[in-house]
Amino acid sequence: MHFVFGFIYAPDDSAHRSQTKMKGFGEFGLALESSEEHDKQIRPRKEVRETRLSDANETFEVTSSEEQEIHRGASSSSRRRQKYRHTRYQIQELEKETPNPDERERLELGRKLNLEANQVKFWFQNRRTHLKTQTDRHENKILREENDNLRLENIAMKEALRKTVCKNCGGPILQVDRSIHEGNLMIENARLKEELTRITSLIRQLSGRNSSSFATESSAEFFLHKMHEASVGEARNPMEIIGLQMGNVAEKNLVSNDSPLILPPSRSEVGVVNADNMINVPEKTKYQDLASSAMDELMKLGHVDAPLWNRNMETGGETLNFNEYERSFPPLLGTKPLGFVSEASRATRVVSLRSLDLVEALLDANRWREMFVGMIGSSATLEVISDGAIGGSRNGVLQLMQAEIQLITPSVSARVVKFIRFSRQQADGLWAVVDLSVDTEGREGLMCRRLPSGCIMQDLPNGFSKVTWVEHTEYDEGPVEHNYRELVRSGVGFGAQKWICALLRHYEWLRALSSATTANNQLDQHTRSCLKGLARRMTSNFCAGVCLTGGQRWNLVSDAPARIMTRESMSSPPGTILSATISVWIPITHRRLFDLLLNKELRCMWDVLCNATGNVAHFPMSHDTNNPNSISLLSSENPVMIVQETTSDMTGSLIVYAPVDLPTISVMMNNGDTSGVGLLPCGLYIVPTGSEADGSMVTVGFQMSLQDLVTPNLITMDTINTVNNLVSRTVLGIKEIVRSSTTT
Repeated sequence: MHFVFGFIYAPDDSAHRSQTKMKGFGEFGLALESSEEHDKQIRPRKEVRETRLSDANETFEVTSSEEQEIHRGASSSSRRRQKYRHTRYQIQELEKETPNPDERERLELGRKLNLEANQVKFWFQNRRTHLKTQTDRHENKILREENDNLRLENIAMKEALRKTVCKNCGGPILQVDRSIHEGNLMIENARLKEELTRITSLIRQLSGRNSSSFATESSAEFFLHKMHEASVGEARNPMEIIGLQMGNVAEKNLVSNDSPLILPPSRSEVGVVNADNMINVPEKTKYQDLASSAMDELMKLGHVDAPLWNRNMETGGETLNFNEYERSFPPLLGTKPLGFVSEASRATRVVSLRSLDLVEALLDANRWREMFVGMIGSSATLEVISDGAIGGSRNGVLQLMQAEIQLITPSVSARVVKFIRFSRQQADGLWAVVDLSVDTEGREGLMCRRLPSGCIMQDLPNGFSKVTWVEHTEYDEGPVEHNYRELVRSGVGFGAQKWICALLRHYEWLRALSSATTANNQLDQHTRSCLKGLARRMTSNFCAGVCLTGGQRWNLVSDAPARIMTRESMSSPPGTILSATISVWIPITHRRLFDLLLNKELRCMWDVLCNATGNVAHFPMSHDTNNPNSISLLSSENPVMIVQETTSDMTGSLIVYAPVDLPTISVMMNNGDTSGVGLLPCGLYIVPTGSEADGSMVTVGFQMSLQDLVTPNLITMDTINTVNNLVSRTVLGIKEIVRSSTTT
């Protein structure tokens, strides 16, 4: 049976004479202390048996043995104790009222329920106390839960921080006691000390004495102050400050007229293209450490086979097992950026060159670009960090470089990478060159970063070398069109097979140019060299127009159906150069389509601009008649000739051609210089999309001169429509050739 919480208070004279005060609160009631004439303390006994919340009226019911003992008569010590409870009806009526009734309301309730005013008052006090206790208990529970959650979150964050690895070295992050500001000051101090040492040495050379007045403490402080001003932008650059001080020295005649003036080499002499790229001492040390780690990783990637590499039976190359790679190597560049995907491949071929010759070419930005024409849009050496070993050896050379690496299509943006290139001689006749992207952390607009990539070269007998090429890149796949995503991810677009095929083709061309005889004796050696130079420049211009690389500034005119761009002509005659490019899918293998397009009888179906008719001169790369790499001079219906270069390998096929006037051909045949001849190349680039049954992606590109158009902004809609029709006719002609070949 459940009883409702309450007290019965029976007043009498002794109760009024007693001094009653609130001693404390129980969980559901009060403890009253009464003073009687015998000074006997009577404490209420409290036993909480059951608490239950009512769902209907949100009230509570309590079964309690709380008793209120009232002794009647101050002079009688034998008076019986009387125990009373509030009835259910009384409790229900009390709960109907407001939580804080005033005195008038309490008197009215007492008369109605046959209770004294103090009984009503104490009942409401107990009720408020109970509700407050419940509220406090609930709030404390919530606070404890929040505290537990915060404690768990703090533990998780500490654990994550403990497991965090360094983005540069892949090791754990050390808890450094020094502040960031103190560390920056130490780095700046080291840089200034190095500058001071260099300046002091220079001044001693100028003064011609071992100890000079400039090496005093005061002048050292002066130079240190000036260098600090230069570092924070309050003065000119350090070399400019040195120049000013040397001017003052000359004015004061502190340097004799016959003293030799020895200045440090200019930055241009060491291959630096931008004065803002000067590397300070901490950066130099960081780059050297990164280069050493990247070289170690490249050597392991080059020599370890399964399970790190999986062989591709279709292309003959190898692709990286990324799960095994992540277990074997720490991340030199930190975690992969969000939205980036990885591609990594390896290929090995035997090339007709010595390993040191290839090292020299890779360390020269211009020779590197010419070696991989069509793949590198631009390249530059920003800084030579280390010149290598003493005596001019290329062992240990470390350079900061920048390049645009491209795929010949408007559907895939060129990869702009800033990287360090490091060469090391591993053993006698064994060299390695490795690349690693730098300054990728937090860089806005980052689209690609180059993980340890490069080549390992081992000399073989008879002037050959075994070259193992490794390409490992992380890039943003978002801007890549869907038709090219699988192609790029598989390594066909930028992978090791493409690089090593281009390397092999380049050195085969060099051997053909230096040979006294060729497959036919139509052209002498000098003419072949001039023709090859003209073809290389033609191919570079074609790729720059398609990929928008090489530093040329193009303006977008139209983006559909073909992408039409214009730029000002940099040569004579003045005018506007227009470039039109489109990429389409063709349901045929790239080698089969390449052979069809080279068929002289079918050329009129797709070559709607030059109308080439037949060969005048042909310069193949080798005596092998099946080798598709060659340069040709073609006749046409117009009073011009067509220079055409064709290349093909397992990663793609290229046909580039350009009209050349007869006087230029005459100059070339007579061993003249054709480097200043303007070229407007057109061409096609065919690349496989995957397996042999998936077809090919074909990029068609045109360049033409609009001499009547002084500025590119004045192009008309008629011109745009004419160019689109030209591109459409070429694409339709290619599709018709493919359709005819499949039906016959």
